[in-house]
Amino acid sequence: MENSRCVEIELLLNQLEELVEESKSGFLSSRVAIDKEEVLDIIRDIRLKLPTEVKHSMWIVEERNKILSEAQEEAAVIIQEANEQVENMITKHEIMQFARERAEEIVESAREDAKEMHRGAVDYAQATCKDVELRLKRTLDAIHQEVQDFEGYITDMLREVYDNRQELKELSNRIDLEEA
Repeated sequence: MENSRCVEIELLLNQLEELVEESKSGFLSSRVAIDKEEVLDIIRDIRLKLPTEVKHSMWIVEERNKILSEAQEEAAVIIQEANEQVENMITKHEIMQFARERAEEIVESAREDAKEMHRGAVDYAQATCKDVELRLKRTLDAIHQEVQDFEGYITDMLREVYDNRQELKELSNRIDLEEA
């Protein structure tokens, strides 16, 4: 399910990229005109897909906590069982010592297993968040670039209109001088 969401997000990003690449460029310019509503619709679709990734990361952290809790409970049960065995085998000091050492080994092993599970869950959650962050940054960068390109296009058009107006003004002045 999550893989299909990732694929959907990737498809939306590809669609956004194609929209930019296929947009018509301005005359003698690399600037392009794009359909603002179409870009915004794609961005909204991407946003609708992303929260699942974040929820998945939160679920992983909850599962990690549950696993840690279960491991601690299991360790407590193992310790309780070890204590009961020790009480049953009190007859020799070596047996008691062995049971204590074994119980400590089991507890330490359970702690190490819990730590590894915790590290794995945190690493996975961090990688997922990093991936989401990177995708959002790319999308934001693309949007910023499009806005800058649009501003440049408008600036060029204004400059061209101003220049045309100045030429018309000069032409009008020459005509006035010729008539005088």
